[in-house]
Amino acid sequence: MGLNLHHIDGDPSNTVDANMAVLCVEHHDLHHRPSKYTPVSKHLELDSAKLLSSKASWEAFICEARKPAPEILATITGYGTFELIHSIELVMQWNDERIEFVRAFHLRDGTLDQLTDEVINEVSQIGKNIKLALIDEPQPVEHCPCCGRGSSLTIKSAVASRLTNPDWKTKSICSIYINPNRASLAFDFSLGDVTLFTGSLHLCNGQYLHYKSDGIDDPIELKPRPSVRTQAARIVDSLLNEWKPAHVFMGTGEIDTPTLIQTLQLPAVWEQRATNTSHRRKSHTKAKSPH
Repeated sequence: MGLNLHHIDGDPSNTVDANMAVLCVEHHDLHHRPSKYTPVSKHLELDSAKLLSSKASWEAFICEARKPAPEILATITGYGTFELIHSIELVMQWNDERIEFVRAFHLRDGTLDQLTDEVINEVSQIGKNIKLALIDEPQPVEHCPCCGRGSSLTIKSAVASRLTNPDWKTKSICSIYINPNRASLAFDFSLGDVTLFTGSLHLCNGQYLHYKSDGIDDPIELKPRPSVRTQAARIVDSLLNEWKPAHVFMGTGEIDTPTLIQTLQLPAVWEQRATNTSHRRKSHTKAKSPH
């Protein structure tokens, strides 16, 4: 990509740090020769105010990156397929999903191993303690921001906080409320006074365990075995194993003044499977039939 030093006030003789901004070659050229590019070209409006704002943000990002436990992430996305990765995109992001820096690495520039080493080297130059987060599935090639019309992917702010905040291992809390009368439960994960992630699980029509959380709406079809309560408990256990909160509080009864319980105990109402309901309906209909 390459980088240039740009004089914010336009005076090339004013070389103090406060007047210097680091730009990629493309944006530096776009700033000085805007008439040479088509209107659809990727172009930042690089007036002095924008440059100063971006400069302050970048310098704050670098200061954060040099901390022992920086609360920023390096997010890596592959484009292509598991068999053939077309390109890799590195996104340096803040925990609130603001993107500070993006760079693409294409297979035409080297082997996958070489590109991976280059990505890791790029991150370590910015900060040796920055955590890497990998988007688990390659995205279609047409979504590559360089070659197609895609957009850069980031890690959600709740997950970013879990991965980077040093207090997560000692101060994070998961609260689970179990409805005593219906096949439903709700949960939330928090750190201090901030709720990061909420969701719910309920039995839907005796056929599905319906899992809902921030950005996820997933009906999970019931299996014949084991019991519904066991299948629901496994979903909750999987969630706890993924998030690894420092403290877990479970309660049931009155929602405003729940009774705390030590283990996940779901009421028998969770066992109302659709097959049983269907059988009762058929029997009831047959008894009413004049034939």
